[in-house]
Amino acid sequence: MGAPQEAKTGIHPAFGVVFAMNYMMGSGYLTLPKAYADASVAIGVAMTFVMALGACVSAECILDAMDRAAWIVAARGHPARGGSFYRINAGDAEAATDAQLAAPRPAQLPDLCRLFLGSAGNNAYVFMLSSFMVGSMWCYAAIFGQSLKTNVGEPFGPRSYVAYVAVFACLVVPLSLKDLSDQKTTQAALAVGRQVMLVAMVATSVACLVSQGPVEPMPERATAFAGVAPLAPIVAFSVTLHHSVPQICAPVRADTPLVLNSMFRYAFLGAAIIYVLFAAPVATLFGAGTESASNLDWATYHHVPDPLDPNDALKRRAASVLGQFVVLYPAINVVATYPLNAITFGDALMATYREKCGAWEDRPSDLPPSASQTRFFRLVAGVPPLVGAALVDDISAITGVTGCFGLAMCAVLPGILAIQGQRVAPGPAPHATRLNGFNAAAGLAICGSLLTLSALGAALKVPGLA
Repeated sequence: MGAPQEAKTGIHPAFGVVFAMNYMMGSGYLTLPKAYADASVAIGVAMTFVMALGACVSAECILDAMDRAAWIVAARGHPARGGSFYRINAGDAEAATDAQLAAPRPAQLPDLCRLFLGSAGNNAYVFMLSSFMVGSMWCYAAIFGQSLKTNVGEPFGPRSYVAYVAVFACLVVPLSLKDLSDQKTTQAALAVGRQVMLVAMVATSVACLVSQGPVEPMPERATAFAGVAPLAPIVAFSVTLHHSVPQICAPVRADTPLVLNSMFRYAFLGAAIIYVLFAAPVATLFGAGTESASNLDWATYHHVPDPLDPNDALKRRAASVLGQFVVLYPAINVVATYPLNAITFGDALMATYREKCGAWEDRPSDLPPSASQTRFFRLVAGVPPLVGAALVDDISAITGVTGCFGLAMCAVLPGILAIQGQRVAPGPAPHATRLNGFNAAAGLAICGSLLTLSALGAALKVPGLA
């Protein structure tokens, strides 16, 4: 599509897969086992793979829209008689004068929305993104505080949770001011740690199921599909990274355009497999007693299988250490995920501000942003969720509502963007596949709309929608 994707320098696509999975797996996936238990494990598994496929279609729709936005920028200054490639009215692309389009980097989502959907579409996106990102980071900060409160204790009494959130703020705010390329080693290391934690949870769950069976039975349901509507936004929350597609693509070295398509396919498939292997046995083991943040079920490690003799001090100590690791690691993991989201949200806010206000520090909006401008907007994005997490720590309630905005952003909006991009700038694009053609994009937008309305009705308990 353009210079960033054709360049021979940059990070390897494998790091792009790591970044993509880190965006998705920011410990929000810990709410999946409870959702599986409430809806049934079979429905949870099916929903996870369906949502992962839809998320892949959505990411490729955004890639296609980014291609066509680059065409429109390239079309400026060319005569209308230059052929269909250049027969795009320059007035239609007036909003694309922002540096995000003009500079050699992928267009940002606000740019795409302004270009293809106008001011109304951009405003709708900013509202959805703001709601989703604040909710996501709120959830991550709450997970950190709860994990430490459960495992470390309450040295400050009732204010211990707030103190832990303050510690979290001291860790993540400085990281939010760094670029992604500066964090690849940290992100890769934490991704490995996350897999170790998941393996520990799955292994102990399966061992306990084999040796002594479920701790509690599954919860009773009014109907066979009673938990499906609440399940959808939680799964969507766990596979949403679409607001960050441009940021993930920007530093990746892609010798051919379809490298980026494959990168997202591997990321979504890998995430879906990990989610199912993790959530299914945990939900089966704890049943109705599954915590909203499932790692907290390991706080006392009461499900140690019989082969671990309670009279053996070494084995009891090993079990205790493993339980503490499972409870605490999500707190470490979100230290890496929170800055990724703050960077994305801050950059989107900055793009919106520059488009509407035109200048900052006497720096016109057609020039790249200054370092101080970038840092300011990332602080604006990253600080409010920390305040919210200090006030409210109910993770299930946060993810239930936040996931509705995730459904809209990862299904409805990308489908509409792809359809409109293909209308305004028709022709074969570098990232065009069957997964982002007109039929796939239209189906994505329609199904996404229905799921969003159903999930929102369930979250708000609106009769007739849930």
